[in-house]
Amino acid sequence: MKLVTLAVFLAIAACGPNSQPRAAATPSQSAQTSSAPQTQPAQSPVESTGLFVVVSGLPAGQLINSNPSSGAQATVEIVGPDGRVRAQASFAPPPAPVIGNAEPLLQSPVRTAGGSVFYADSTGAVHRLRPDGSNSVVATFPLTNAQQELSYAVSPDGAHLIAIVLSTPPLHNPPAQTLGDPLFQDGGHWTLKLATADAGGATTTTLQHDLGTAYPAATQIVGWDNKGPLATLNTNLGAQQAPLSAHLFGTPLIHLAADGTHLDVIGGPNCDAIDEISNGTVICSLNAPLQFAVRSSTGTTLWQASVPSDNNYYFGMWLSPEASAVAVQGLVVTSAGVVSVGPQAASGPSQLTALGWLDANTVVEATPAGQLSLYEAHGLTKIRDLGVSGIFEGVI
Repeated sequence: MKLVTLAVFLAIAACGPNSQPRAAATPSQSAQTSSAPQTQPAQSPVESTGLFVVVSGLPAGQLINSNPSSGAQATVEIVGPDGRVRAQASFAPPPAPVIGNAEPLLQSPVRTAGGSVFYADSTGAVHRLRPDGSNSVVATFPLTNAQQELSYAVSPDGAHLIAIVLSTPPLHNPPAQTLGDPLFQDGGHWTLKLATADAGGATTTTLQHDLGTAYPAATQIVGWDNKGPLATLNTNLGAQQAPLSAHLFGTPLIHLAADGTHLDVIGGPNCDAIDEISNGTVICSLNAPLQFAVRSSTGTTLWQASVPSDNNYYFGMWLSPEASAVAVQGLVVTSAGVVSVGPQAASGPSQLTALGWLDANTVVEATPAGQLSLYEAHGLTKIRDLGVSGIFEGVI
């Protein structure tokens, strides 16, 4: 997430005694060449034949500066591995609430599930766009003002949805002009609403909670794996520095029941989760931002490694679909070593940012302007430019 690069990370919402702010260092995208992992020799890429989703124009901070805008209009596209756009839609995304002297840390309004892409608009209506271009509203989690933050997820089959709407107190009138001025109205309350819906059915509110007047113990919906909906506790609502994870802004990462009950903790105790795949395997930070462990859902360590200790801040880490490698910026890290985008290292720091995995052998990388390319993971050689720009949101 490419946020304003100030020297201090501002942890705005802390929900417990063990909550800690995430990384605080100036992001650098240098990638140094090192020897390729010995356990997985370079090979010809086995490219995905599936489709994937790209979105541009979202409000607040992003991993890359992709078509920056005020958030008034965003575009979502279903793209093939050849770069050809199969379907697209434009929409007004949910708002980015004012939360202080920081960039809001928002969940993406775009989700992939059930062979489709789902996207939420500024009213809280969730649309389903299919590869054939058909589009329909499948649920609505009402948003009534710009100081509400929506986080939601869709079940892997596309049949069920769950959402949290977090509302701040009303903004102070007159608006704050300096850091010492009050941001919210005196005595104003934060509130949280949890709701569920079946695709195409009615929305049911399952929990409403008054969080009081202080910055709250924030819970945020972050996804849905094979066992159910995922949420983070102790969630930071904003930052002045890019967090280590591109989409998990709190700890622990848990499964959340439809009524709001906190279920199991993903990755076991003391897992500061960075990324998780559908079977529950998770990257846990050990000593941010350098060391990490890949653990099972229950906390068994499968392997661990570190990114180069070269005084650079590596952010935005992604676990491969089979959990044997981690992509971060212009690097791929395995238990055996690190590979980097070598040809760029000779001419200066790598400017690439990893945005995820197309398949087990193929990493999606972006330039600072958001132009996407496919790279073969084991040698990090370019396969092709895709001819599209934006944030990679996953395969469908």
